[in-house]
Amino acid sequence: MIKSIEKGHTLLVKGPARITLLEGKIDVFGKIYLPEKEKSSSKTNEDNFLIIPDAQVYPLFSIDKSTLEVYTNFEENLKEIEKNSISPKWIEIKDLIIKEMTQNANKSLKIMVLGISSGKTTFIKYLANNFLKARLKGGYLDSDLGQQIIYIPTTINIGTINDNIVSSEDINSEKTVFIGATFPKGNNKFIVSLSCRDLISDYFKQHKDNNFVLIDTDGWIKTEAGILYKNFFIKTVDPDILIVFHDETIEELEVIEKTSSSLRKDRKIYLIKEENKYFYEKNKDERRFLRQSQFSKKFEEFRKISIPLDDMKFIKADYNKDKDEIIEMEININDLVNLPYHYVIIGLMTEKSELIEIGLLFTVNIEKNYILLYSNLTYKQQLKVKKILLGSLRLSTKGNHQGYLYL
Repeated sequence: MIKSIEKGHTLLVKGPARITLLEGKIDVFGKIYLPEKEKSSSKTNEDNFLIIPDAQVYPLFSIDKSTLEVYTNFEENLKEIEKNSISPKWIEIKDLIIKEMTQNANKSLKIMVLGISSGKTTFIKYLANNFLKARLKGGYLDSDLGQQIIYIPTTINIGTINDNIVSSEDINSEKTVFIGATFPKGNNKFIVSLSCRDLISDYFKQHKDNNFVLIDTDGWIKTEAGILYKNFFIKTVDPDILIVFHDETIEELEVIEKTSSSLRKDRKIYLIKEENKYFYEKNKDERRFLRQSQFSKKFEEFRKISIPLDDMKFIKADYNKDKDEIIEMEININDLVNLPYHYVIIGLMTEKSELIEIGLLFTVNIEKNYILLYSNLTYKQQLKVKKILLGSLRLSTKGNHQGYLYL
């Protein structure tokens, strides 16, 4: 269908949908889209079309009166509002941070966004795209195990923002840490926090001229365990700027905000208090579908591989509280084979615990001295695998949840 949007209005589009801009100029998360004829005449890199995935809602803000060609299954997935869905507070915070970074070009900032399913990732995209416009260089750390944008769930990732970010296709992981779960329960909350700290530290060593790292987080805040996790994460990662989607009805948020202020007096904390009226809250089924889709897409590359058992070590990651560090615990193979380990997600590691690839563990055959797994390892990579880091999530080759491995 052909759809016109008045200047200053926003069209909220729920996927799956394909949008082609025919006339005008639109802004999506801070990325500018131009019609094909203007792209060629101005020699810009702007796109004139975008794909909106299922269970996602994108806001298309019309900078000029615009005409779109819209392909969607349901017309009710389109909603026009008579203003910009990006709030003035978002714009204010964005401008303040850009000003700080341009005035202190030699300082690299860690910028963390916190909240309960309030549009954290949307705000990260908005900041990333506007920082890019301001010619600022930086990275994106995704610590949300269950709803990854950079790579697959069960991992945390960091990557450089080289181009505008609208979808997960627009950024790649430079370094991945395999956790093996979609929720930071138990000691995983400490493992995730320490891993994020190390990822950021290594990133700034590799990119010394970069201005920032944006830190996306999960929405686990409620309950005492949620407070413990977020306080430990903030203490460990030590963000310079904390942006909170504040909600007065959630007492845990106030506790975390106060603790964050007391941990570091010079930390800047920005509170977004107004309700995000246009944020689309995914339900459990949609979140499950997105996770399965991400796994399925990754597993399409995989095939069955048999590698020698030999001196292969099976390990799990754990947390040493006394030393405040991540440790590896070796799992006895005879204990493992008596557990429901089949189809558990695994990290395939070198002797130095460097991640080579993700896989699914099928069979451990002690008598015939081989391991059958599902991955896309090359022959040279297979020779480097010396450790198998066991996750807790068991999946089918289509990405469907099959259960858990409890170690």
